[in-house]
Amino acid sequence: MKIWVDDRFGDFKKTPIEISRPIIEGAHQHKLKVIAHIFYLSDAKLLAAAGLDAFGHSVRDKPVDAELIGLMKEHGTWLIPTLFREASTFVFADPDRFLKDEFFTRGVSPRMQQVLASPEYQKALRSDKYFPRYPPILRTAQENLKRLADAGVNIAFGSDAGVLTRFEGFGEHLEAELMVEAGLTPSQVITAATMKSAEFLGQADLGTLENGKWADMMVLAGDPLADIKNMRKIDTVYVAGNKVQ
Repeated sequence: MKIWVDDRFGDFKKTPIEISRPIIEGAHQHKLKVIAHIFYLSDAKLLAAAGLDAFGHSVRDKPVDAELIGLMKEHGTWLIPTLFREASTFVFADPDRFLKDEFFTRGVSPRMQQVLASPEYQKALRSDKYFPRYPPILRTAQENLKRLADAGVNIAFGSDAGVLTRFEGFGEHLEAELMVEAGLTPSQVITAATMKSAEFLGQADLGTLENGKWADMMVLAGDPLADIKNMRKIDTVYVAGNKVQ
């Protein structure tokens, strides 16, 4: 389950902890995990103390502190940073670097590429009254990801792809690159995207290459531990051990 605990800079009424807490408790009675869309440090502390399973998005209003780190570790609260969500709010204001990127264009429809390049879209994007805030918000999210990872908080992987300009496929690759940019190693990012995400989902048959597990995997033509962008060099794809590309 996912609950929305944000007010978009005061534009909406956020879900109060008095509602979030019984949702978390009720979900756990049915053995369901609960993820919360959060923005503010203060909300994150209340939700972690209430036993939330994961934050979907980083704390983005200020640096995380020792109190939140302690609560997350005590209650087993994970972080799914979704840095691509933050980047997608402003990076396409400079669409040329994406539209000239073959890895991007082969996965995004020609119609969507036209939209990104259009003056109408650019005007709408930049006219968002919060547009100037978005780059600093991404930086705060990255800094908080690094602090939490260094503190030993469990990190899973997600890009919030599937809406607007959060493109499936490309979004996950950019998410990995933004996580490395935040200071995580390529190994940490790959582990978050595979073994740790499977662990969070309770999928013991996924996440690592071992005998008896469900063999979904990519064979790359470059070492992603040397450069996370080598994850783009996809040579072969296997699903359940069967070659599909």
